[in-house]
Amino acid sequence: MEDEFALGSRGPSLAALVRGAGMVLVAGGLLLVVGTVLHPSQETPVTILETEVRLVGSHAVSVVSYVLVLLGLPALYVAESQRMGRLGLTGFLMAFAGTALLAISSMFGFVAPVLAAEAPPTLDAINVYLPVVVLNGFAVVGFIAGFVILGVAVARSTVFPRWSGILVAMGAPLFLVGAAIALSVSPAFWFVAILGSLALGSGLAWFGSRMWAKPGL
Repeated sequence: MEDEFALGSRGPSLAALVRGAGMVLVAGGLLLVVGTVLHPSQETPVTILETEVRLVGSHAVSVVSYVLVLLGLPALYVAESQRMGRLGLTGFLMAFAGTALLAISSMFGFVAPVLAAEAPPTLDAINVYLPVVVLNGFAVVGFIAGFVILGVAVARSTVFPRWSGILVAMGAPLFLVGAAIALSVSPAFWFVAILGSLALGSGLAWFGSRMWAKPGL
């Protein structure tokens, strides 16, 4: 494994940017796990009101996590662009878009307690409203496909540890698919979402720590 990123001699300012973005990515990966662990395994009008503090807190942490990941991903791609090629570019763009859309859809967690208390039927109506379904669909597809492709591209490169990419590629689908099954079928599956967040968050934090340690200087 090579010890330096593909930044070459592009200057210490870019190296400093990569290093700072690395720490941001570490924080984003860790907070992703925290937000998932905090999140209730059910979202019905009753459970939303019973777990209001946990629900709102988990969504707040998750939104911050997504924002941090969005800030860290561009520097990750810059650091690896020459080695990841078109596959890495595709993964980066899809992961970035999916994360951004997921952050937008997560904002629903802040109004869900109000709707659960004042208009419970509205919760179900919103979830089946076509624009919301389309938004969530694009978010899920972009997030899962993007991080799977990005993880594979990184695993094939020579800079980051291979397993960091594998963790990201495995964690993204486990995270969202596990959450979807738990919320729609049985809360017993929430552990799958937690395992997925652990894999994805660990992989992203691994990326970030490597960017901090070897920013291309």
